Amino acid sequence: MRSRSAALLLAVCLLALPSPGRADYDDALRAFEGGRDAVARRELAPLVRSGSPSALFLLGVMRETGRGTAKDPAGAARLYRRAADGGNVSAMVALGLLYYRGEGVGQSDARASAYFRKAADKGSARALYLLGLMRLSGRGGPTADAVGYLRRAVRAGSPEAAAVLGELLLAGRGVVANPAAAYAMALHALAGDRIEAATRQRLNALAANAKKALDPTVALRIEGKAPEERGAARGGGKGRGAAPKGQVITGTGFVVSRLGHVLTNAHVAAHCRRLMAVVDGRRMAASLLRADQDHDLALLRLAVAPPEALAFREGDALPPGVPVFAAGYPGRAALSGRMRVTAGKTRELAKGAGPRGEQAVTAEVLPGNSGGPLLDHAGHVAGVVAARRDTETTRRIAGDAPADMGFVVPLSVVKAFLARGQVPIVSAPSARRLDAAGIARTVSGKVVPLFCQTATSTHAP
Repeated sequence: MRSRSAALLLAVCLLALPSPGRADYDDALRAFEGGRDAVARRELAPLVRSGSPSALFLLGVMRETGRGTAKDPAGAARLYRRAADGGNVSAMVALGLLYYRGEGVGQSDARASAYFRKAADKGSARALYLLGLMRLSGRGGPTADAVGYLRRAVRAGSPEAAAVLGELLLAGRGVVANPAAAYAMALHALAGDRIEAATRQRLNALAANAKKALDPTVALRIEGKAPEERGAARGGGKGRGAAPKGQVITGTGFVVSRLGHVLTNAHVAAHCRRLMAVVDGRRMAASLLRADQDHDLALLRLAVAPPEALAFREGDALPPGVPVFAAGYPGRAALSGRMRVTAGKTRELAKGAGPRGEQAVTAEVLPGNSGGPLLDHAGHVAGVVAARRDTETTRRIAGDAPADMGFVVPLSVVKAFLARGQVPIVSAPSARRLDAAGIARTVSGKVVPLFCQTATSTHAP
């Protein structure tokens, strides 16, 4: 189990990123990041009174670490519990760690496991990793469960879990010895970003030791393989809307982290030989990190990270009849760089009338809008635009859905996909109300046109 400081540092890193959210919340984050604790506490106060899960969690971090006040793990636990009840995944993990260590609360492996499982159900790779570590030490459940949790954590993108599971595979502890799998796992994890120095050192040692146990030809074959998920994403498969070869197609994406992560649809990005984005008038290369064909989502990484990212709304599903906005670059707007924002409302579908698992909206969705954000009245991400009703593919799966309807990947699915990729998104309370012009100003520079050059095209986007 990691030290408290390492766990808290990770939690803080996930939060201390500026967002286009409510001004006082944004100011609190900036003040916290800059060490101005008194200002941060003042700005957080009204948000905490209103029950904002993000604000409750950040104040809990300050209480636990003694930022601007005496260390108060019991007070931190109360704040974490309220934030966790509001759906904040980082708070679930933080509260689980307090129960694991018995700080501010009575020590309880059962309660620690319960909060870790809640976070794991929301897609938290760290929670799965911690559950695996607990089981390895015989705490909270059968030791035999450890490998299963660690495998799930690796699939969710945890490099720490890859190091632990790889060492088990190399030594044959609790699993059949498999140095080839250990070597592949180490290389895959090392290809990622956001790896702490100690974990990277551990993975490098694992890779070196596993390679020594392999025939050189086997090691070379493993080194020549692309990561399994990326290969599947680029391989075609049964993804929706695969583009014919030799074309340049356009779509929309939006920046979701200050590390340069961009979210879009899988049918926009998963079949490209070359991807380009235009950010504030500058062309830059983008690379595909992962794709989920079932939910039509793809995660990209820009060559140069923009300074700002969109914030996500707190909570998950939007009820029917709520005002929403779709932002994107339909038609030739991608070439001109003129973003279009359309207004509409969420809509309830009759059973079986729409694509499975997707949410319906009446905001106008045009070709080229695919992959853009659905935004709430505060300009926070509430989903990802996936299809419009009158395309051939959507007609085939949407049945009797009205013709003016578009479909959106729900926020809960989007957040789970990003959590599996360990993308440090920011959630913010949606207190303000903006019109379409205000939405456009808020998301400017963060919603970007994408150009996909397919395999045999000879023309650059």
